[in-house]
Amino acid sequence: MLSLRTLSLVRSRTVRRSLALAGVVPLVLLSAAPARALQPLKEFIDHASTWNPDNRAAHATVDQREAEVGVSNGNLQPNLQFNALYTHNQYEVTTGSLFSIPASAIAMNPSLAGFASLIPNETIQPHNQMDGNIILTVPIINIANWDRRSVSKATLAGAKADEANAAINVQKNVTRDYYQILGYEAVLQSATKNLDVAQHNVKLARDKKESGTGSELDVQRALADAARAEQQVTGAQLNVINSRRDLYSLTGMAPEPASTFPDDDLHPEAPLEGWMAGADKVPSVKSAEASRISAEEASHAARTGWLPTLNGVAEEKFTNATAFSGGYGAFYLLQLAANWKLDNTVLPQIHQQNAIAAAARANEDKVRQAAADSVYKDWQQVRADIDVSRSARAQVAATKLAASLAEDRYANGVATQLDVLQARQDAFAADVARIQADSDLAYARTALRIDSGRVNGSEASR
Repeated sequence: MLSLRTLSLVRSRTVRRSLALAGVVPLVLLSAAPARALQPLKEFIDHASTWNPDNRAAHATVDQREAEVGVSNGNLQPNLQFNALYTHNQYEVTTGSLFSIPASAIAMNPSLAGFASLIPNETIQPHNQMDGNIILTVPIINIANWDRRSVSKATLAGAKADEANAAINVQKNVTRDYYQILGYEAVLQSATKNLDVAQHNVKLARDKKESGTGSELDVQRALADAARAEQQVTGAQLNVINSRRDLYSLTGMAPEPASTFPDDDLHPEAPLEGWMAGADKVPSVKSAEASRISAEEASHAARTGWLPTLNGVAEEKFTNATAFSGGYGAFYLLQLAANWKLDNTVLPQIHQQNAIAAAARANEDKVRQAAADSVYKDWQQVRADIDVSRSARAQVAATKLAASLAEDRYANGVATQLDVLQARQDAFAADVARIQADSDLAYARTALRIDSGRVNGSEASR
């Protein structure tokens, strides 16, 4: 992307570099009449909200964090488990066969026959054994899982703040590229007008040569100046093409040509104090704050990870091997299960999470300070750029008048062609400088509103 602050204006021998000076046009002029053909800015921003990869990645991360919260909630709720098992045994075992009395023993003692009839014939191991159970587990005490749910919720809040921050950054980039196109189109128009004047000067030089008041040297100088003007037009066209591609890459929409361009009215911004108040509300600060809360919750969860847990278990069993269940094919059991795990990883984990929380607090302080510094610098930049833009416009008016006078004097034979060429180049360079000055002012106004959280253009009373 083009850096508006690193561009430098030079004279005619480096005009192609000057063509890169055009940037954004004031965000506060969104209410002004839009370009006739270029789509409204809102269409690009709306399309980018669902098309831009950064926005889509942020949306997906929020969905992921929401699912993680659902998982942590599920770990604190009762759960059901169903099990079924089929087993084919080679031998069937029953109580009758296990406790059977040999016939020879009964022959020796007939009373044993009556005893054998008293033994119930229950199945211990059938050929085809089927077992099943339904287990209900109810968490009763699990402080670590409660804290993990708090961590998940804090992480979700951070993901939502990151999503908002990504949307703001994309909107800022889209706005910059959108009005950058308008700036480049303005430079192209200026370069085209400059070419028209250069071609007119070629005709004028040739007419003066034919009338005997000019020379071939004047004609060749005019031709060289026209060729240089053509190069300037080509450079401006390239910048327009590249800026359109940049906007398409951000939004997925192909911009149409622009034909009208708004101007900044050079109004001063509201007092600095009113802008500074919004620095703590920007998404980047909220994201850092959410990250700090998440880290602190994780630190607390690490400290409670060593506490015991208590679960209630209700189980219903089904089987066709009923010998050891009193002949019942279905029966239940109730349990209370306590678990307490102590190992040498608990303290290191606590120290690790405490360090992460400390780093998150420091990062939050850093982000808050950076947000306040950005608003402060943006406001000061607006003040400086207003003065620069005002003087640049005065320079344009003066150089245009000088160029017009030089052409008239040359046509009347009281000025040289070099005077005309120099005046024209001065006028063109001043026009490009004006575009840069307005672009720098526009970028500062845009950054001030975004960095202070006024993304909708709301302002303090002027």
